[in-house]
Amino acid sequence: MTVPNWFRRILTHLEIPFEECPLPPTLSAAEPDRRTSGPPAARSWLLSVGGRPLTVVLPASARLDVSRVRAVLGSRDVHLARADEVTAWFKGAAPDAVPPLRLRADQWVMMDRSLATAGKIVMAAGTLDGAVAVRFRDWYRAVGPGVGRFAAENTGRGAEPTILVVEDEEDTNRLVCQLLRQEGFACHGAVAGREALELAAQVRPAAVLLDLMLPDISGFEVYEQLRRSRPMRALPVIIVTALDDEESRQRGRELGADNYLTKPFLPEDLVTEVRSAVADARA
Repeated sequence: MTVPNWFRRILTHLEIPFEECPLPPTLSAAEPDRRTSGPPAARSWLLSVGGRPLTVVLPASARLDVSRVRAVLGSRDVHLARADEVTAWFKGAAPDAVPPLRLRADQWVMMDRSLATAGKIVMAAGTLDGAVAVRFRDWYRAVGPGVGRFAAENTGRGAEPTILVVEDEEDTNRLVCQLLRQEGFACHGAVAGREALELAAQVRPAAVLLDLMLPDISGFEVYEQLRRSRPMRALPVIIVTALDDEESRQRGRELGADNYLTKPFLPEDLVTEVRSAVADARA
C-alpha cells in the first residue's frame, strides 16, 4: 500500500492523525461496501457545478442522488464530473481515488449526514493502492463540509439491468460505470474489443455503450460480431465515441445503432439514452 507524500503533508497540515491501510475494493471499483467489520469507507463523488468542483462524501454503501444536490444548490448546472475535468482539477491524484478533502480554493465539499455516526472512516489517499483511516470528527473539523441527505433511496426494485461499457480509457470506463451504478444499473467494463465480446457472452447485458476506437479490433467489428450471436441480435447498442465525422455516423446508422453520442457528453444525456434503450428493449 502507498500513501503519497503530498497527501501525508496535507493531513499533517490539517492536523488529522491517520493510519495507513489498503484501499478497499469498494472505493476503487465503486461497488457497494458489504464489509461487516472495520471502519466504514467514505467515497468521494465528484461533480461539476458550473465548471467548479464539488465533492459529495457518502458511505461507500450508498449511491448519490444528484437531484438532491441540485435541489440544495438551487442549480440545474450540476453533473457528475467527466474524467478530463477530474484530471484537470486534481493533478497527481488518480481520478477515482481523489481524497474527500478541500484540495482547491474553489472547491465545495458536502457530506451525507449518515456519516456523522461513524467513529472512524476509511478514505482514498490519491492512489489506487493506499488509503487512510481517520477519526470522523478530525476530518469534519478540518474540512467543514456542508451536511445534508444526498444518498439515493433503496427502491427494492429487484434485479438491476446490466450495462456493458466498452471504453479503452480506463479512467473514463470507471467513471461511466460509477455514474451508471449511481443511477441504479449494474455495470461491467471492458477496455478492448475481444474482452467486450467475452463479457457480453458471460453477463448478457441489457445494453452496451460502445467506443469505436479500441486497441485490438474496431468498435464496428465488435458491433457486427454481437449481431451475429442470436441471443444478442436485438441488444441495444449506443455508440459513444470521439469520432464525429459523417462517414462514421452513417456506418453506425447502417449497423442499426440505437444512438450515436460524441465525446465529451453530459452524464445526464448518457443516462437518459441508456434508460430509454433498456426500456424500449423490455417493452
